[in-house]
Amino acid sequence: MNELEGAYAEATLRAYRSDFEIFTAWCRRCPYDALPAAPRTISKFIEAAMEGSSPATIRRRVTSIGRIHKFLELPDPTKAEHVRLALRRMHRAKGRRQKQALGMTAELRDRLLAAAADNLVGLRDRVVISLAYDTLCRRSELVALRIEELERVTQGGAIIPVRRSKSDQEGDGRMAYVSPRTLEYVVRWAKQAKLDTGPIVRSVTKSGRIGESLYPGSVGRVFKRLGERAGLEDRVVKRLSSHSARIGAAQDMAAAGIDIIALMQAGGWQSPNIVGRYIRKLDVLRGGGFRLASQQQEIGQSGQLPRPGNLLR
Repeated sequence: MNELEGAYAEATLRAYRSDFEIFTAWCRRCPYDALPAAPRTISKFIEAAMEGSSPATIRRRVTSIGRIHKFLELPDPTKAEHVRLALRRMHRAKGRRQKQALGMTAELRDRLLAAAADNLVGLRDRVVISLAYDTLCRRSELVALRIEELERVTQGGAIIPVRRSKSDQEGDGRMAYVSPRTLEYVVRWAKQAKLDTGPIVRSVTKSGRIGESLYPGSVGRVFKRLGERAGLEDRVVKRLSSHSARIGAAQDMAAAGIDIIALMQAGGWQSPNIVGRYIRKLDVLRGGGFRLASQQQEIGQSGQLPRPGNLLR
């Protein structure tokens, strides 16, 4: 896969490698040929993986297997009918719904900000939390934001380019807005850390030495650590991830009545389907069932309608 270096994001290549290594290890145990793989081999792999993996993980691994075959100019076995039917059986047995990280809405964001320590690490943590919420960046995008590219705007706050994302492999990028409060955090952090160029979000050692860019995997750990400091329940902390700020900001935008096009622009989404998964619960609270129940409760309290039990007579 050396010829693919630079053509795809490193995280994407790592995922392809990891998924295919899992598949080849399974093939050796069976044994089956991993390259080229037969469609029935992929089908049996799906059936075996159902015992311990989520449907989303299995779908991703099947995609990776198909990609590896295409890279090597081999026929893609994942497009065969055997594989399609195996995936269909999996979805009927386990469903398609993915577990979703907890959305870091503004209320939760503010609790985490208040829990940050009053030192250099705490200031960096506030930048991580607030900048992730404002920009709706994925973790790899967040750690790549550069301080010299912040541009103040007369309306207040700043804009900053998000250079590359999972859905933008060519690097065209998008522009993200940074609120005045977040900009203040960034300015204070940059002054104390003596930064005027390079990545905004950086590692900090126990001795206070500033490193280069923060490792993407550390973003979620910052969220969880602040969640613990804020006194959140363990079950809530476990659901916090590096994606939480992106989900929570999208949920807040939807709750504020911001239209789907503006929401997609803010998060760099290419399809409304992904956004729809994040705001599904809010859609229920805007739907007919909830609105009817709310109106009936109000009317019942005013005595204009009989109590629900009487409606069954």
